[in-house]
Amino acid sequence: MKTTLLTLALFLALAAFAPPAGAQQVAAVHHSVKFLCLAPAGHTCQFEVRTDAGPVDFALPSGNKRVIGGVTPHSDTYCVCDPGPVTPDCKAPRLDHWCLGRWVEVTPGLNSDSGHGENRFAQQ
Repeated sequence: MKTTLLTLALFLALAAFAPPAGAQQVAAVHHSVKFLCLAPAGHTCQFEVRTDAGPVDFALPSGNKRVIGGVTPHSDTYCVCDPGPVTPDCKAPRLDHWCLGRWVEVTPGLNSDSGHGENRFAQQ
């Protein structure tokens, strides 16, 4: 009987200090994401991907792709501008420039469209 009561007391004590189900922190899962520049021919897209490790900046000529590793979906964000530079608010610095207009979270499978329908700038 004493053993049963001690076991029950130990179980209740452990249950009281255990985190609730589903409250455990999920480790970030990093992916490699393929970014694609679909700017008009002769243009160059300027990308910035904000990751936990710091920003990743790169340029891609129209029609080219680049794979970036260490990206955490739904946490990391990116901006793309043509011709650049990528600005802190992701807005075009001049009237003859174009930027996505906002920082967009990286989403596996499909990141974002430019708001113009079919112009997809990043995909996995």
